[in-house]
Amino acid sequence: MPTPFMHLAVAEQILVRLADEGENGRFLSHHLTQHWSAFYLGSVAADLSTVSSVPRDTTHFYAMPPAPDLEAYKEMFAAYPALSNPTMMAPDHAVFIAGYAAHLLLDLIWLREIVFTFFRQRDKWESHEQRHLAHNILLTYLDQLAQAELPETAVNTLAAARPQQWLPFAPDAALNDWQTMLVAQLQPGAPSQTINIYAQRLGITPDCFAASLQDPEWMEAHVFGKIPVASVQTILQDAVPRSITLISNYFKQ
Repeated sequence: MPTPFMHLAVAEQILVRLADEGENGRFLSHHLTQHWSAFYLGSVAADLSTVSSVPRDTTHFYAMPPAPDLEAYKEMFAAYPALSNPTMMAPDHAVFIAGYAAHLLLDLIWLREIVFTFFRQRDKWESHEQRHLAHNILLTYLDQLAQAELPETAVNTLAAARPQQWLPFAPDAALNDWQTMLVAQLQPGAPSQTINIYAQRLGITPDCFAASLQDPEWMEAHVFGKIPVASVQTILQDAVPRSITLISNYFKQ
């Protein structure tokens, strides 16, 4: 699934795109900007299971594989109706939930339109291990691009969020721990934990993995020659207006 920094990059793109959406876009942009730190945290909060005992099925509202017509954000609102009505929540809480819903949407776009489309073609891959390797490399590559796109304000924006029982299915402590971990990674000069995490999964050292990511021949052999990366990036870009539609509909209730 997209990394936290990929989700934050999409959050930034949502704000930029709203500037071109006319009056409704300006209204929504103003509302999100007023509570931007809450939206930032909401955009990454679903992955808090990384540092907590809260199961991923609980934070993402589906088991693998999801039903073809399942929309995770709708499952969340059905399970917790109080979250579906932003007028009954504090503004920062509602904006946080909007970001959370957008995260759930993007995760399923990645799964269905990227993983299922490009990684399930068994005749294209020599082995499951090769397919797994390419997927992890692709995520790390896109994560690096996303982190480079984030503004310098990203670290302070994420750190400024102050959740207060915003998730009925996860404790504040778990959300705070996840927030703290990501803020540390956004600090200037901080090492990329994404490289460390995926290097461990691939069974190689972080230094070796980092060097390989900068090797054009290695990247061509393992990713660019196998996956249409430009098409993947187009899918991620197309997810931005879909996220805006979701968020706009949420606040129109």
